[in-house]
Amino acid sequence: MEKFSFLKFFGSFFQVLPWIKTIRILLGILGIGFIGLTIYRAYFMPTKKEITHIVAESGSHVTYQAKKEKEGISVNPFVEGYGFAETDKRVGAGVRAGVKVEF
Repeated sequence: MEKFSFLKFFGSFFQVLPWIKTIRILLGILGIGFIGLTIYRAYFMPTKKEITHIVAESGSHVTYQAKKEKEGISVNPFVEGYGFAETDKRVGAGVRAGVKVEF
């Protein structure tokens, strides 16, 4: 058996490859959790009740009121795509993803 060495132990914290592997594993776990949370919210989480009042008055005046019942903390994961075109003829597309937490 190899003897324990403090020099080897503390030197291992400064190696790059183990940290890259650890970050890759954590990103994979976060990605799977994000997908799981999205599926849970889309298919299994009970929906919140929303009361909506739309009042149309004469003279093209429309009033819209929506009230949601708040229940604790709200977690809303989202994925949205977007496209852009700029004046210097650059065009492109992208995706934004994240989690919105409301208290």
